[in-house]
Amino acid sequence: MAGCAAEFCLRAAFTRFTPEQRAALLAGWSSRILRTLNLKISFTGEPHPEGLIVSNHLSYLDILVFSSIANCVFVSKSEVKSWPVVGWVATLSGAVYVDRSRRTDTQSVQPEMKASLSRGLRLAMFPEGTSTDGSRVLRFHSSLFQPAIDLNTPVTAAAIRYSVADGDAAQDVCYWGDMTLGPHLFKLLRKDSVSASVRFSEQHFHFADRKEAARIMHQEVERLYADEDISSLAT
Repeated sequence: MAGCAAEFCLRAAFTRFTPEQRAALLAGWSSRILRTLNLKISFTGEPHPEGLIVSNHLSYLDILVFSSIANCVFVSKSEVKSWPVVGWVATLSGAVYVDRSRRTDTQSVQPEMKASLSRGLRLAMFPEGTSTDGSRVLRFHSSLFQPAIDLNTPVTAAAIRYSVADGDAAQDVCYWGDMTLGPHLFKLLRKDSVSASVRFSEQHFHFADRKEAARIMHQEVERLYADEDISSLAT
């Protein structure tokens, strides 16, 4: 992660660093970091080349997993910005931060989301608003769907899950509740290997109403998450 942050800083200092290049650089470093963690990824389906990716949210690893599969810019909760190294990398890669404690903040970040989508980038977000232990998919907040509706950009559903042979994914990989980053990461690093599985929807959706978008995409993510064949293709 420190190497990733250093390369971002050096390239930003000496070259014109476009959002597309930032996303590609994050993808390359994400793959390296996951190999170091001995985290293996399998996935089915493929997101649209541009538009919004909508997924359930389980861990800080989600960003690395999605980035390694498909170049993405992320919508992230504001707390991530203050995390050591992880926050620096997220910021340098062009993340859009949302303060979930301020209801008006979801309105103020929409221009940033539109800017990314207008460039033809993939923008990934986790509309549950928080991470969970994976026991269920929480209700989706609808407000952040509005930029995709305004631009009539495609929306792809995705579901992610983790498994670990020598432990419990809900406690050892998922990062939720009152867990703290340092102890959780230390425990994760002691695992022999972790597997991540992602499934993308075959259909790419378009919506005219944000509440309908939140409802239908929640149903689609739940369906994908319940699919026991979620990991049939390996990267």
